[in-house]
Parts: sequence; structure tokens; C-alpha cells
Amino acid sequence: MNYKYFLLPLLVIALFVSSCRKTDYAAVNSPAYLRVFNCLEFIPTLNNKDVPQPFLVFLIDPVTDDYGVPVSAATTGDFLKRRADWARPYPDAASNVLWQDEYPGTRRVLAAPVVNGYDLSSWAQVPSGKHRIIFRTRPLNDVPYFELDKAERGITLIDTTINLTAGEVYTMHALTEEYASQRPMMYLRNETFPKQPFADSMVYVNFYNLSAANFYALSLNVAPNIDLSNTKLRDTMNVYYSLSKRNNSIITALPGYRGIPMGPIIQSLEPKVAPYYSFPLFPDSSSNKIFTGNMCQMFGFYGPGYTPDNLTFPGFLPVGAYSAVIIGDYGESALGFYSPFKVKCDLRTGLVVSIHSGTTNPRSFATVNTVEYINRHFYITTIQRKYAPPVY
Repeated sequence: MNYKYFLLPLLVIALFVSSCRKTDYAAVNSPAYLRVFNCLEFIPTLNNKDVPQPFLVFLIDPVTDDYGVPVSAATTGDFLKRRADWARPYPDAASNVLWQDEYPGTRRVLAAPVVNGYDLSSWAQVPSGKHRIIFRTRPLNDVPYFELDKAERGITLIDTTINLTAGEVYTMHALTEEYASQRPMMYLRNETFPKQPFADSMVYVNFYNLSAANFYALSLNVAPNIDLSNTKLRDTMNVYYSLSKRNNSIITALPGYRGIPMGPIIQSLEPKVAPYYSFPLFPDSSSNKIFTGNMCQMFGFYGPGYTPDNLTFPGFLPVGAYSAVIIGDYGESALGFYSPFKVKCDLRTGLVVSIHSGTTNPRSFATVNTVEYINRHFYITTIQRKYAPPVY
């Protein structure tokens, strides 16, 4: 008998079945939408050299043994390292990376849907209602948390309860509450952007200083130089924005968009939504209103008594007088010398999402963004609007 003719149909059937395999997710009744970031950092000293570093597991409604060690949980966000500078507006579904910048990150979970035109696929659906939340340390290895020996399952840093409302969008952080003690805390913000009447022609951004209490007073200063004007924000500063475009290697400020006031940024760990400010999606009058062209945005943070008009030499100002973050296609221009913080976000257009949509590649879309300053780091979260898929 010629077995190759017998096996060939079986092989075809196997390939067909495997290609049609899908992941089945349990439905979540009355879900809330949750995104979680680890914003803790380890500052080594002689006094804490034996303290576990903040590589975390995030647990919802854990079951613990008689010694308080978790043995299971309703939801597990494992391998949670410190968050990335940019929280992208979409998850990387094809990634098989183990250690996560956030939860759900690249995990295969039931994602939030499009809500009022906003793509919330970077948020996970979780049951609404009251829940116990634990953040616990874990080793830096590739063993899933509940497969670790109980002696390796770390210590609990945060143990609290929350109440989630169905249909609401939440952002959760593990933060440092007080700088001297390095005491951790859970921060939960109920986002409002899906309910606000935002225009498609404007880019929106709000600002938070989520640094630990006493960070400005107690943290060590970094000596300023021409590339690093300042990395510390006072507890209250004023925000101004500037928009520029790049042609070849030349960065040019857009007329009418240099040093425009927005509002204050205030150190607070109260989970209240900060006001949103905006700038036009197409500020360049020469734009074709389809693609903005290569752009960058700069947000300057000015201490009391300072403005863009009287700040002449930012590299030699006192600590806390000035800082800035520049976003997008800033290249290697001198503009970067005035910004100690740089975050690329969209490689061409910063806070604007530019992507193949319909028959146009690229096409630019307005976004909603959050800029968070936490203990000498800037983190940016971008939320994109629903857009038409590409046509090839």
C-alpha cells in the first residue's frame, strides 16, 4: 500500500483544523475596563540592599494559604516590570515577550471594545464590583508565578480593595507614596475621555505629577549641563507647548506655536482626572490635511517666575526652574539640547498617530494623551480613535 496517498488527506485536514484554531475567552458579565502599570523603581542603598526589587505580579481576588501566600487568583498579571516610556495605543498581539511593560500588555485576554470611538484594546475586561488587589514581588526569571516554590513567591507590597463600576475605564498604578520611606501604594484613576466631547481635528493631552510626597525636597539633584537643563519638577509648575516640523535634518518651529500656555502641573496622588488641553491636528498651514508631515511636540515646565519669554539660558538655571519633554521626530537638532527628556512615541509624528488607513499611507489621526511625571521620569499614554482599515 502506498502510504503517502493515505496520509496526504490527513495532513491537509490537520493543517485546516490548526489554521482555524482560535482562543476562546470566557465572557465577562458587566465588565469594567482596566489597565495596570508598575511605576515603582529600586533605588539601591546600604539600608535596602537586601530588599526585593519591584518585579511584580498583579492579582485580583487572590486565594491565600494560612501563611498569606497566594495559591491562585481570579486574574493574574504576571511578569510585570517597570512601565515603558510610551504606552502605545494598541497591544502587540503577535508578540511573545514574557516580561510585560503593563497589564494586560501582550497577554491574551478579553480586551475592552471600541467605546465612543476610542480603541480600548489596551485595556482588559474585568468583572465590575468589589475586588481585593495585591501587588507582590517575584523573582526575575521565566517561571510563572503560581509555578514558583512558595518560598519564592515574594512579599506583598500592596494589599487593598477597590470597587469598579461596569462600563467605566480605569488606569491603575503601583506608585511610591512617600520618598524617604519608599512606601508603595495603589493609585486608581477613573478616566473620563470616553465621555468628553473631543473634536476629531484636535489632539488632547493632560498632565500629572505623580511623584512621591517629598520627592522634590529629598531627592538628590543632578548637576545641569547643556544637554540636561533639569530633571526635577517642583510640586507646582506651568506647562507651555511648542510645535515643530522636520524637513530633512532641519527642525523648524511652526509659526504661532512656540511657547503657548496650557496650564499647571501639580504634584498630587489624588486620583482625580486632570484638565485636558489641546492643539490642532494640522497646525501647519502647508499641510495637505491628510498627513501632518514629520512633527515633534515639546512641553516645557516652568517654575514660578519663569516663562518662555524670560528663560534665556535653561542649561544654567536653578534646579526646579525649568524642564521639558520633547516627543516625536526631533532628530539630532539643537532643539533637543533644551529638553532633558525625549520620548519618540509615533516615530514620525509624536502624539499624532500616522498609519495606513483606507488607500492613504500614511494618514494622521488625532489622539488623546496623558503625560505623567513620576520621580524624574516622564511616561506618556496615547489613546487612538477608531479608523478605517488599510486598503491595498
